[in-house]
Amino acid sequence: MDDNKKETFVWDNIPEWAVFSLEYGIEEELFLTDEDKDLITRFITENFPNGYTMSVDWESYKEFDCYPAFGKPCKTYTVKFCNL
Repeated sequence: MDDNKKETFVWDNIPEWAVFSLEYGIEEELFLTDEDKDLITRFITENFPNGYTMSVDWESYKEFDCYPAFGKPCKTYTVKFCNL
């Protein structure tokens, strides 16, 4: 495996409601709307078409972020993504 092709991306505005689905997949999420699932799917498809690993900085968050990575204003976290 060539580790030189891996890149790390940091988003400081990932919606709190999306963290679980980004980590475990939208198939495991029972309480999201179809619109929210679509937002997550588009985010993944546009940014990480070949997959990713992620880590959440639980200490770095905004209680109310007017400009989350996707969706409506909400609480957001800083998340580090590493493409596969």
